[in-house]
Amino acid sequence: MRIPTFALLSVLVASPMNVTAQGIAEVMGAIRDGGGWVGIAIEDGRGSARSTALPTAGLSVAGCVNVWYGHSGEFAIRAVDRVTRQVLEIRAEPGVGVPFSHTFGVRAQVDFDFQWSEPRDTTLMLWVGMGLGRQGGSEACEPKYGGG
Repeated sequence: MRIPTFALLSVLVASPMNVTAQGIAEVMGAIRDGGGWVGIAIEDGRGSARSTALPTAGLSVAGCVNVWYGHSGEFAIRAVDRVTRQVLEIRAEPGVGVPFSHTFGVRAQVDFDFQWSEPRDTTLMLWVGMGLGRQGGSEACEPKYGGG
């Protein structure tokens, strides 16, 4: 399944602790590093996040999203770009990478809803691997742990 990157890039910029958005410099740093981990609070099986409006200026990225292998069940992720009105709905299982590629418009701002198949609390740990252009490849599906 191909996933529009506007959603994943916006997830990547949401701070794991308080879900406030970071600037474009942090986003570009994460892309240069090959991606990063995102933590989303899930309460009673549900969670949400919202990005601020980001300048994306026609940026093309490719990569993969991967739910941490230690989770159980399935996660439904719904992303709505408030600028373009594009909607994305995916299902992700722990340890299974879902590749994506997308070319942005001038800017993006995304609302996210997460639903876990288990009605309890956790922190969803989500790897978002990325590269510029078509440099995402299958290596982007392999999460980086620790220092590398």
